[in-house]
Amino acid sequence: MAVQYRTGKYLDEIHETSIGTDNVFCEVNVKEVQESSRLLVNDICKTFGAESLTNLTPAMMNKNTVVKAQMAEWLFSAIYLLEQCSLPLMSNARVQLENLNEEKIEDQKSIIKLQSDLISQKNEELGLVSKTVETELKTYSSALQQSCSTALSPKNIAAAVQKVAREDDRSKEILVFGVAEEKGECATAKVAKILEHLEEKPKFQQCRRIGQQRENAVRPIKFNVRSTDIVYQILSKAKRLREVEGYKTVYLSPNRTPEERVARQKLVAELKQKRIGDPNSRYFIRKGEIVQAALDESFHSTG
Repeated sequence: MAVQYRTGKYLDEIHETSIGTDNVFCEVNVKEVQESSRLLVNDICKTFGAESLTNLTPAMMNKNTVVKAQMAEWLFSAIYLLEQCSLPLMSNARVQLENLNEEKIEDQKSIIKLQSDLISQKNEELGLVSKTVETELKTYSSALQQSCSTALSPKNIAAAVQKVAREDDRSKEILVFGVAEEKGECATAKVAKILEHLEEKPKFQQCRRIGQQRENAVRPIKFNVRSTDIVYQILSKAKRLREVEGYKTVYLSPNRTPEERVARQKLVAELKQKRIGDPNSRYFIRKGEIVQAALDESFHSTG
């Protein structure tokens, strides 16, 4: 006997949400379309005795047990789900994939540009080092012309290059004062915690205590970063530690040469005198100079 015809079953929810009526299909409608397709496939497989769609064959469906109206309903529902729902979804997916591919291409361009900028910066730094070495060599050459008692020996050239290298390394070093020294400590972990409070995550190395260990004395920690720009970035945020519990007495400083330390001490002494002589004004050190702040200006030392 032919199966009873059942109409208006598979597309009710599709029609209620107006999916596909304007040839536009959104990914948020996937569940509705999946449910309608599931009902359709289940009924067809059940009618023809197939366990699943993969087991269903044209020969199984070539029976007179289903009325034409039911077959027409199934065919119409399948065509509607394909043309009005599934194909628009595939079209939208294709557009989104194209957009993602374009974004990927733009990201790759940005990465290439950043790599090019980095290479340019490295070349610039190498140029500065070369210029400094050239200056040192000219100084030695001038001394040779003024006095024949000394010669421009390979030893002197090597010393000039080593001096430049030391100064370049020093400019990428930071000293940390006021961090309690403990037996068996990990200086790297302590520095990483400080940088975390400053919201900085640079790659750093050669992290260690410096100076001779003495009783009741806390040695500073020294560590290296990749560039002087990173040093400046970290030092510009160092004042934030004054507001962090447990770090209010921790102080960060560039690794100055002995000459720079002497100049700094003189500058700090001069700053104290100005503050004592003019207590109603605010003075601080900025870029190696003493600056007077406006009354409403927040001040801090960056020198």
